[in-house]
Amino acid sequence: MIPYTTSRDAIQQVKSVGFGKSAFVINWQEKKATCPSGQPSRYWTVGFDNNGRDAIRIRFAATTCSPCPVRDQCTRSTQYGRQLTVRPQEQDALLERVRAEQTTKAWKERYAARAGIEGTIHQAVAVGGLRRTRYRGMAKTHLGHVLTAAAVNLIRLGAWWNGTPLAQTRSSRLAALALTA
Repeated sequence: MIPYTTSRDAIQQVKSVGFGKSAFVINWQEKKATCPSGQPSRYWTVGFDNNGRDAIRIRFAATTCSPCPVRDQCTRSTQYGRQLTVRPQEQDALLERVRAEQTTKAWKERYAARAGIEGTIHQAVAVGGLRRTRYRGMAKTHLGHVLTAAAVNLIRLGAWWNGTPLAQTRSSRLAALALTA
């Protein structure tokens, strides 16, 4: 069981940007949450989010949030109290673990390989329309994929021979306009 605690450090740390989910203490057994000011939640509703996934909506009473000195950092609502939407406990724990893992150097190195292939996949979709096949049957579909891969390789080989980069860094329309002027 997670004890209720007032997180004064959390209040000081995020005064300028607002309170995220990590600033709240969630007690899964009692189905309550405690805000950074130490106030308990009033409602705990199990349901679905906007995408149809399991979610828990935790709401704080407006009478609790109205006189709070850090209300501006907690919610923009003028009529209601703060509301949090979290996943069920197992999913929430897994999500937190994965997010923490994504900040490690090893994960970033593994992801760099995926980030490299994403450009190739995008180019194959743009050149050959790989999202939908033009043919019926696995043999013809496979042949279409092989020919699209060959086309992408020829495009890249031609770009390499000509010394032109495959992709340029995107710039805003305003920046592009400034370059032409």
